[in-house]
Amino acid sequence: MTTPQSHGLLGNLFTRLPGSCHEAFRHQQREAERRIAVVAAIGALIILPAAQAMEQILLPGYQWVAWYNALWRLPVIAVSLAILGLHWCRPEGNWPRALLQVFSLALLTAAAAIFARGQAIEGGAALYTGQYLVINLAVVSITATRGLRDLPLLFGLPLLVALPLLLVINGITLGEMAPALFYPAIMVVVAGIIAELLYCGNTASFLAAQQLRQSAMTDPLTGLLNRRAMDAELSIARARAIRHGQTYALMMADLDHFKRVNDAYGHDVGDEVLVELARRLQRCVRTEDRVARWGGEEFLLLVQDVDEEGAMQVAEKIRRVVARTPFVTTAGELDVAISVGLANHDETIPTDKLIAQADHALYQAKQNGRNRVEIA
Repeated sequence: MTTPQSHGLLGNLFTRLPGSCHEAFRHQQREAERRIAVVAAIGALIILPAAQAMEQILLPGYQWVAWYNALWRLPVIAVSLAILGLHWCRPEGNWPRALLQVFSLALLTAAAAIFARGQAIEGGAALYTGQYLVINLAVVSITATRGLRDLPLLFGLPLLVALPLLLVINGITLGEMAPALFYPAIMVVVAGIIAELLYCGNTASFLAAQQLRQSAMTDPLTGLLNRRAMDAELSIARARAIRHGQTYALMMADLDHFKRVNDAYGHDVGDEVLVELARRLQRCVRTEDRVARWGGEEFLLLVQDVDEEGAMQVAEKIRRVVARTPFVTTAGELDVAISVGLANHDETIPTDKLIAQADHALYQAKQNGRNRVEIA
C-alpha cells in the first residue's frame, strides 16, 4: 500500500491521501456525511422548535420578531425532513453531501438573518442573536466534512453576502455592527480550525485502518496477497464464473531446490529470492489476475478468463521468465527455476478441490524433473 505523503513540520497533521486510496476514502466520506446529515436533521427538528418557543416567551413584546425568525427557520426544517425522508427511502443514494451543504447554508443564513434583525432591536435580543450565530457557526464547522475546502461556500455565502445585505436592509451601519461581529468573527476562525482538524483526524484514522487492513491481507515479505486474502479472491472468482459462465485457472508454483539456497547462502538470501520471484510473477500476469504467497516457497496464481490452452501459455511464460535471467542477490547471481501445477476451473469442483488438483499437478512436475509445467 502506498504510504501517506507528508511534508515538513506540518506533515503529521496535514496528511495527503495516496491516489490509490481516493475511491475508498470518498466512500467513507459519503458514509460519514450520511450519518452527520441524519444527526444534524434530527437535532434541528428538536432544537429549532424549542428555540422558537423560547423566543415566544423571552420576546413577549416582539411577537412579530419571533414569527420573522420562524420564517427563516422553515427552510432548515424542510431540508431536515428531506434528509430523513431520503435516509428512509434511499439510504444508499449519493444525496448526503449535497443535502448536508444545503442544510448548512440554510442554517447559517437563518442565523445571519436572525442576527441582523436582532441588532435592530433594543434590549437583550442583540446579545442573544449574537450567541445564536456563534453556536450555528460551531455546528457548521462539524458539517463541513471536507474541512477548509467546504468553508468558502458554507461561510462565504451566508456571512459575506447574506449578512451584510440583511444588516443594510435592517438599517444597521458598518460602525454599529462592528462590535456585534467581534465574537462571530472569532468563531469563524475557530470553526475553520475545528473543521480542518476534524477532516485531518478522519483522514489519519482512514489511513490507519487501510494500513491495518492491508497488513492483515498481505504477506509482509513479498507484499503479495496472503492465504486469507486469496481465499476471498477465489470465492469471488468462483461465484463470478458460475454466474456469468466465465473461466479461470489456478497455478501452484514452487521454487525448485529452494532448500539448497537457504542451506548454502542463508535465509536472508532466500528471502531475497522470494521477493524477486514475487516481482516476476506479478509482472507476468494482468491487473485482474491475482498472485498470493500460499506458504513457504509456494505461490498460488489466479488467472481470469482463460481456457486450458491460454492458461498453459501463461504458465509456460512464467516458468521461462523465472528461469531465463539469474536472480541478483547479495550472494551474487543465482540460477533459479520453478515448477508449476495447473488446474482449470470446473463449476462442479469446489475451490479447495481445485487447489488440491493444482497442488497434485505441481507434485507431478517435481516428479518429472522440475522446471516444468504439468496440468491436472
